[in-house]
Amino acid sequence: MGGEHDAFIKVIIVERIIKAAVLVALAIGLLVAGQTGVLPSWADYAQDQLNLAAGNSLIVNLLLKVVLYIGNFSHTTLLAIGAIVYALLEGTEGVGLAMRRRWAEYLTVIATGLLIPYEAYEVMHQVTLFKIGALLLNVAVVGYLAYRKRLFVGI
Repeated sequence: MGGEHDAFIKVIIVERIIKAAVLVALAIGLLVAGQTGVLPSWADYAQDQLNLAAGNSLIVNLLLKVVLYIGNFSHTTLLAIGAIVYALLEGTEGVGLAMRRRWAEYLTVIATGLLIPYEAYEVMHQVTLFKIGALLLNVAVVGYLAYRKRLFVGI
């Protein structure tokens, strides 16, 4: 990595690791809330703010029904599982970028790039400062990693 580019990569690494830690803490909180029956509205708020909502997609709704049928998971348990999976992805990106692995750059661009249209849709339907910030940060991350052109050189 070029020296002049290392600062933003470090920002991306720190952001991904912090996000993974927050998501794990959220998942633990959701599991505790689900077990005790406390904070169901907090779980809904967290789901909305962190874009963990399933949306109204027919396929997603069918998959959720299958998971609910098979596992009989509560709403908060499903949210916790989603948060843990997302934390694993974010943590993998952060650690891979810290280790200067090219696959981590590809993973970050692909995973983040796939979320951008959904985040833009969310911002258009319910504007919050958090959602706008997340969208702008993710556009910057994908744009920066693509701009570096390291993704497009021989492996």
